[in-house]
Amino acid sequence: MKVLGKNSLSSKVLNGLKGVFIISICLTIYLCFIIFKDFRDVMNQTQNFGTEEFILTIGLLITAILFFIMLKNLISFFQNLSEDVCFDVTNVKLLSRVVIMIFMASIVYLVMSILEIFFSTTLAIDIFLWFLTLIIFCISVGLKIFIEIYRKAIDYKIENDFTI
Repeated sequence: MKVLGKNSLSSKVLNGLKGVFIISICLTIYLCFIIFKDFRDVMNQTQNFGTEEFILTIGLLITAILFFIMLKNLISFFQNLSEDVCFDVTNVKLLSRVVIMIFMASIVYLVMSILEIFFSTTLAIDIFLWFLTLIIFCISVGLKIFIEIYRKAIDYKIENDFTI
């Protein structure tokens, strides 16, 4: 199977990312309805909304926004690949934005982890958030290394295009 162009792996990944984007929007809307219901119950004083739930809710909403921005850039990147635009500076910019969104998500999870230490009653959530922070940070560093290799490949391609 070819990697670039129409009916290629990149076009299949592009279709999958578009599906993930639609499903993510539906899940975020569902999450917003749940938050609205909880907020309504707190205002009617039928339910208490603790700081732990507040931290997790705000953190999830912020990371959802970052996730949508990341998905948009990934969709643009794979759109370029499906149009046979592989070694281009715009792809580096798109991937750099993806790395920034992933790094910002790791910062959000780090802040959530620190706040959960002070306000959490369960240790499992704290350990999970620290683990998630570490994984997301490692992914952002790995992608940053990949981008630098990709950028160098673009430089080599431009240099070879000039010599021919």
